[in-house]
Parts: sequence; structure tokens; C-alpha cells
Amino acid sequence: AAYCRVSTAKEEQLDSLANQKEFFEAYARTNGYELVRVYADEGISGTQMRKREQFQALLRDAARHHFDLVVVKDISRFARNTVDFLQSVRALKELGVNTRFLTANMDSLGESEFVLTLFGALAQEESANLSRRVKFGKRLNAQKGRVPRLLYGYHRVDNFQLAICPEEAQVVRKIYSLYVDQGLGCRTIAQQLNGLGYVTKQGCPWTPSAVHRILTNPIYCGHHVNHKYEVENYLTGKRKKLPPQEQFHHSRPQWAIVTPEQFAQAQQQRQQRGRQQQRQRRKRRKLPPECEPARTAPERSDPLLPLREQ
Repeated sequence: AAYCRVSTAKEEQLDSLANQKEFFEAYARTNGYELVRVYADEGISGTQMRKREQFQALLRDAARHHFDLVVVKDISRFARNTVDFLQSVRALKELGVNTRFLTANMDSLGESEFVLTLFGALAQEESANLSRRVKFGKRLNAQKGRVPRLLYGYHRVDNFQLAICPEEAQVVRKIYSLYVDQGLGCRTIAQQLNGLGYVTKQGCPWTPSAVHRILTNPIYCGHHVNHKYEVENYLTGKRKKLPPQEQFHHSRPQWAIVTPEQFAQAQQQRQQRGRQQQRQRRKRRKLPPECEPARTAPERSDPLLPLREQ
């Protein structure tokens, strides 16, 4: 068997994946091996084993003794996490399956674990350096005002410019009007938009969270904020929200669909409704003071006893 992987779904890397498959087919023919299957993960990072479906399939088939040799072109294609790398190699060794890394000219059954650990650590460090370069590039683009690929209400002109989409801008204004002027909630607004046949930028039905994003993104009043999140751990892909002082703010009045006053009113109402909902939740959880020792609601059959507040 053979395993290959590309970390992004870009066309040039998918071409590389096809080339890798051809390489393994030629390698099997040249060396007189029977190629059972080529396992290929497309657009998947090597730092997270659980997301690599084809790699998991390889391990399952190894347990079924479908093959006795796995050929990998480079250790970084196998794993960029040292722990996952060693665990996978050990699991295959226990099943009697040899793992061959061609560029390093190593076989897992013939090398000491120290050597394998060393090469695995080098692959992980390479991934760490790549993560730092990507993070630096994203921060630099954020400072310049890079815009999202898809944003409702706008057409993306290039990486740093947007143009208002008149049809979608009408829907954005409608959302603010329903929320601010009529006092409707996100769920009700989403239902109304769906009833009128409107869809999101991806062509999906509107949801409360999609409406909420429209109401909380200051870009709709001409103020673009980016660099809000950053990858905290490149091995797990976990992101953290950055404090306001680390975010980048860009004034773009030409992108305004609603006025700053309308946006501010929406935020004020959102906060007021949030506080009101919290008070209501606290009331539902707590009994009246005179009932607290019992910790249970009184029987409704006695009209003289206080009832739990609703």
C-alpha cells in the first residue's frame, strides 16, 4: 500500500497528489510489488490525525492484514506531529506492517526508534516554522485590511476591496429595520427572510446565527475589523479570540450599508435584550425567598401558597 497527502485543496497541490499516485504505481511496478491501494488525503493538515480519513482507513486495513508494506515518499507526508507519527509507526509494527520512507531511505522495521523519533521531530519543527510564517503573513494582510472571501451584502473586488451588492444590501437594511424598529429577534427575522425566499451568500436558508452575524459586524456601517482570531496551537488548530487592542481597525465609509447610528442602536438593543434574558433565566431558576428552605415548588392545589415565578 502507499500513502500520500496534500495539506490544501488548491489546484496545484491536487495536481501534485495525482503525480504522487502515479509515482507509487510506477514504484510498485519497478520493484515487483502488488499495489493493493493508494490512500490519499486531500486538503488535510498532517498535524491532526483524526481528520485524515484515508489515513484512518489505512490503519483499519492494516489491522485486517490487507498488506504488509506501506510506502510513503516523505515523513512529513505521513505525519507532522511527533507523537502521532510514533504511535502510528508502532501500531503498524505490531501488526507486522513495515513503513518505508523513501526520501529518508528508512524502514520502520529496520531502524531504531531513536532515529525515527529524530526524523519525526524534524518534520514537526518544519510544520511549526510553516505555521509561524503563515501567521505572520495573515497578520500582515490584516494590517493592510484584507477582506473575507464571502461577505453578504458585498462583491469581493480583490483581497482588499469590496463593492456593495444592491440586492443584498436591501436585505441587510431590512434585517436592521426588523431588529431595531420592530423589535423582532434573530429567529423571527430568519423565518421571515426564508418565507420571502431570501438565501444567504452560500445559497442556504437563513438561520438565527446568520442574522446575528449581520447585526454584529461593524463593516455594515463602514468600519472593518479583522485579525480577531489567531491559531493558538498549530498541532490542534485551536483558535483564540484576540483582545480588541490586538485587532486591526480600518475606516471604510464607502462600504456602509446602514448608518453608524443604526448599528449602534442594534448593539444597544442587543445588550438590553441580553440582560433581560439573563434576568428571566435567573427568575426561572430561583424560587421566591420564602420558598428557598424547601427547595421545591409548592403544590399548585393550594392557592394560598406562593408559586414559582415564570
